[in-house]
Amino acid sequence: MNWERFEAIRTMVSSNLPTSRHHGAPKHGEALLAGLIRCRRCCRKLTLCYSGMKHHIPRYSCSRGWMDNGEPRCIAFGGLRVDDAIEEALLGVVGPGAVAAATVAAAEATHQKEQVREALGRDLEAARYAADRAFRQYDAADPANRLVAAELEGRRNRSLARVAEVEIAAHDAAVFAVRACETN
Repeated sequence: MNWERFEAIRTMVSSNLPTSRHHGAPKHGEALLAGLIRCRRCCRKLTLCYSGMKHHIPRYSCSRGWMDNGEPRCIAFGGLRVDDAIEEALLGVVGPGAVAAATVAAAEATHQKEQVREALGRDLEAARYAADRAFRQYDAADPANRLVAAELEGRRNRSLARVAEVEIAAHDAAVFAVRACETN
């Protein structure tokens, strides 16, 4: 390949590059109505693009007819006021119910945490009882009977390990509850 051919290909590739930084369908923007509203005149979906220095200001336009058939554009408008109005209307409708729902959800979460704490408390009490019982059995065993003493010692050690597990679980649940209260 000679230098002139290289320059021609390079120019062709450069001319094929999109002129704006962002091209294609905006999928991760902040606009609320992307893909939801249609043009009243031609019934096509309005196209959304972002403008501004940081490409964060939504702009809705009906340019599909112009792009496909060369027809004049139907409508174009900035999306900030529209999105603000939609947001305000939505929060006005959802707001009162949302407060009640959040209150119910918080009460339910508190109730569930309390149930978990109570269950862990009962588990801890049962594990401590089993450990105490295993100790009494081990203590009452005849040291001369090594097989029985070894079995009772193993039971005692397993019951002590169970007590430690339940204590750790209860501590973790208490720490989680305290952290949840601190973040709220």
